[in-house]
Order: sequence, then C-alpha cells, then structure tokens
Amino acid sequence: MDKKTQHMHNASKLMRSRHSGVLSTMSLSLKGFPFGSITPFLMTESGDIVIYASDIAQHSRNMKTNDKVSLFVHDTHESDSQASARVTIVGNASVDSVDASLQALYFKLFPRAKAYIEAHDFRFYLIKTHKVRYIGGFGEIYWFSQSEWSALMYPIASAADAAIEHMHADHADALSEIVSNAMQKDIKEGSVAMVSCFQHGFHYKTSISTSGNKSTESLKFIPFMSPISDTYDLRHAMVDLTKTARKNANNKAAELVSS
Repeated sequence: MDKKTQHMHNASKLMRSRHSGVLSTMSLSLKGFPFGSITPFLMTESGDIVIYASDIAQHSRNMKTNDKVSLFVHDTHESDSQASARVTIVGNASVDSVDASLQALYFKLFPRAKAYIEAHDFRFYLIKTHKVRYIGGFGEIYWFSQSEWSALMYPIASAADAAIEHMHADHADALSEIVSNAMQKDIKEGSVAMVSCFQHGFHYKTSISTSGNKSTESLKFIPFMSPISDTYDLRHAMVDLTKTARKNANNKAAELVSS
C-alpha cells in the first residue's frame, strides 16, 4: 500500500471515529462570510456525509441557498492541535436526498434524534463529497479527489446486519472482550451493542457507570487491524480483534500474578 493510500485509510478511520464536526456553510445573512456550527454526522459507505438539521437552523437556510459546504473533524486525543490529524470534507449539500436505510442507520447511531422528527421540521441532508483534505501531522498534508476517495471505500452493507446479529447471538463474550481491550476496563458480557459495521471498523454502545449510581450510554468506534478488502473479510477482522483482546488480557493477568 502506497503512502497516500494509507493516509486515505487513516482519514476514513478518523471520520468514522468522530461523531460530530464543524459544518461550514455560506452565510445567507452575512453575504460572503462562512458560518460554522457543530453538527452530528454519519459518513456513508461511499464516503459522503449525512446530517439531520432543522429548517429553522441557520446552517439549513444557508445550505438551501448555497449548497457548497465543508465538514471539519480532528483527533481530539492529541494534546497538540497543530500536530493532530484532521480531515475536511468539501462537498455539495442536498435536502431530502437520504434513503430510508441511511436514515435508519443514522437513528441507530443517534437515537435521541428520533425525538426531533416532529419538531421544527427536521430534514436529512446528503453532502456529496467533492474533495477531501487530510493532515496527518507535521508535513503530512494531502488532497484526495472524489474519485480517489470513493474508490477507497469497500462496501459491506449487505453483510453488516447479519454480522451484527451473529456477534450478539453467538459471540457476546468476544464482543465484550474486544470492547474491554479498547476501553482498558472490564465490560460485562451482554452489555455491549454493536450498532454499525464498515470497512474500517464498527460502532458500539455500552452503558458506563457515572457518579451517583447513574449510567450513561457511550457511542464509540473500534477500528479493524486492517481495512476490509477482497483478501481480508469481516470474519477475519473480528477474529483478529478477538485474538488480540484475549492475548492482551492474558498478558495483563500474567503481569498481575508475577507482581
């Protein structure tokens, strides 16, 4: 894999791991000026963006007047913002262009958004990617064309639902082990819900205990060790994550015994 392709994969994984970004639209009230706002988003299998917005929101009015937009995300785990990885998706937004399957997936990731269906005329927008800007750190700066970006994507939607059901029904133990390894804390079997599956990894939800014996549901993304391809299928990706989780758990147990 060449360096540019590797960075495209890194950019895609970063987009999957972030659940909101800065949406910039061309202001209707302040002509010639961009307007930025935080919005949740879903990236489709083909690398386009889905957002859900109210008609009364300023960015919605802006998009209906000028469809040219951008969405910016960055790696919030890096303490130095200038050294952190970041992605800007530049594209064209269209309203009421999101099919039912993508709407359903959006609501799986953001279930609270269902409450907005009857409020303030919320609508789905599809942002068709025109170009992608990726900065992987100092000196790692790339532009990806739409054709390069879409060619990178490997669709697995036809297998995703069955894989999720299979993990819940037959491999809940492995799922909790994978999440425990990712979070570096014990997660009870059966407390993890796998909610999506893409080429670069999967989203899951689990209840996290907080102060006062309360719990909050957390949406996270776990990347596969390698992206799904013709030579590396979904089954192998999940098996490799499970093996790694169990190996790390065994090593940790051995360290505790010897200490």
